[in-house]
Amino acid sequence: MSFLFRPIKWLLRTAWRLLNFTRILLINLAFVLVLVLVILALQQEKPTPPVPEGALVLDLAGQLVEQASSPFADNQWLSDLMSNDSRPRELVLEDIRYALAKAKTDEAIKGVVLQLSDLQPSSLEKLQQLTAALDDFRQGGKPVVAMGDFYSQSQYLLAAHADTVLLNPSGGVLIQGMERYELYFKEALAKFNITPYIFRTGRYKSFVEPYTRDDMSPEAREANGRWLSQLWQQYVADVAKARKIRPDAISPDKGQLLARFRAAQGNAAQYALDQGLVDQLASHTEMVQLVAQWAGASQDEPGFKHTSLRDYLRTLPARFADTGQPKIGLIVASGTILNGEQPDGSIGGESLSRLIRQATKDKNIKALVLRIDSPGGSAFAANQIRTELLALKQAGKPLVVSMGSTAASGGYWIAANADKIYAEPSTLTGSIGVFGMFATFDQALAKLGVHTDGLGTTDQSGLSPLRPLPEHIQQLVQMNVENTYQRFINLVAEGRGLTPDEVDQIAQGRVWSGVDAKANGLVDELGDLHAAVSSAAELAELSHYELQPIQAPLSSKERLLRQLFDEAAQSLVPQSLMPLVSQWWQSLAPLTQLNDPMGQYALCEFCTAN
Repeated sequence: MSFLFRPIKWLLRTAWRLLNFTRILLINLAFVLVLVLVILALQQEKPTPPVPEGALVLDLAGQLVEQASSPFADNQWLSDLMSNDSRPRELVLEDIRYALAKAKTDEAIKGVVLQLSDLQPSSLEKLQQLTAALDDFRQGGKPVVAMGDFYSQSQYLLAAHADTVLLNPSGGVLIQGMERYELYFKEALAKFNITPYIFRTGRYKSFVEPYTRDDMSPEAREANGRWLSQLWQQYVADVAKARKIRPDAISPDKGQLLARFRAAQGNAAQYALDQGLVDQLASHTEMVQLVAQWAGASQDEPGFKHTSLRDYLRTLPARFADTGQPKIGLIVASGTILNGEQPDGSIGGESLSRLIRQATKDKNIKALVLRIDSPGGSAFAANQIRTELLALKQAGKPLVVSMGSTAASGGYWIAANADKIYAEPSTLTGSIGVFGMFATFDQALAKLGVHTDGLGTTDQSGLSPLRPLPEHIQQLVQMNVENTYQRFINLVAEGRGLTPDEVDQIAQGRVWSGVDAKANGLVDELGDLHAAVSSAAELAELSHYELQPIQAPLSSKERLLRQLFDEAAQSLVPQSLMPLVSQWWQSLAPLTQLNDPMGQYALCEFCTAN
């Protein structure tokens, strides 16, 4: 009887396939139709909506960066969709500074409200860029109010530059000082039978210490202690001046802290008020009412008239307009230096070199400012970039380097031959040293009963993480690392007008603050990006000029996605998980991304302090 059911079965299967094909076809046609309608709608010019009167709300949720690592950084949902990780939203410093500069004279903007609860820990230099912008905004006579349930150390530095700092009665201000603690793995590697091979030069080159020690070396403790102390003194002085309070209110010793906290009956918010860290304790409703007095009340969230940073930026004209004047090129080199092509937020030896060549060939660009915010990385890529910078100078175009939070190791390698170098007092630079790393797992596999054997045609055959590193190869690598270090010393000596011996005295992998770097001759002046641009104009003998960013253009796919998803939903990653995700990413990324073809790095990845 089964043969009777076969035609019926075939008919049903065919009908289902036809139905399914029709369903998929209709869905695809509908998608294409919607896509076409959206593109047509986007192509129609829309007038820029007027800025609503009220407060400019700076909800700084995310991580402060010199350069966004994704073309969709301002759209968290799309950034998550297009990337393979879940890093915090990126806040480009110049976007915030530009908005504050425009808001200062914008009649619609009555003042600024700082909402900092989701701001990630940041370097002192980046925070000081924003405090300078806030101070400039306040000179226009408009109020700045910080609203918070709790302030971390980074968040509070910005809040301290507000006219009024409001704190929830159940909240507090956590200022704990700066630190440099690391994990050390020597004992763990031994227990797992992993053999690390470390090659380095410089007594202070401490990047590799976590793999060779179980504690911080005396040399690293000395060097780190100096720059940490200098940066902390800058933080305390900054807050004390902004809040008009004594330094010991910000950084008390343990006796003062306990006595004052006891006087506040253990209430952290009251302690902050007593020390002058905040101006008023207020609930969220009370905070909204205080802002509404000058911004105007509103039935919409947050309860006062306002515009967000993102919406406000959309109403502003392009930051860089072509007026036909001579141009000073600006290239941002932000992130770890890696070999080859790399996206924004990382420095690629080839991709950055291409931008420099573009500046060299462009007849309208009379000088170049290179903004560096990098701990270094691949020695090969750093030298590739330096070669292009030398070609730019040989073409008769002045080169000025502006250092951000960090321009250390490979970051200094590409800076050393500039006509002039600017750094901030809190910049971390130097770290002139080189290291190589290699690990083998032969002993770990042997414990599991797995062994490697075979033969090769030379003494150099069979190099593998599964076999011990031969002694003669170890000697070769160490000699090559020492040679690279000597090249580093020589290029710094050439660029800075010093002798190799003088450079070696201040090198050895040691990290210096901007203040010490200037005293040691590693930088010329203390100043920000704008000072560097002015210096470039002076060197190029330009009285009138405009700044022209030089960056890789968005692909057609990226431009389309930006248009289609510009109003996309909020991030899929809960904000509560962002600090943990950020810490994990920052710890893991350097070890997974380093790709120098010779395995040699001029890197100071741990040159940060929170």
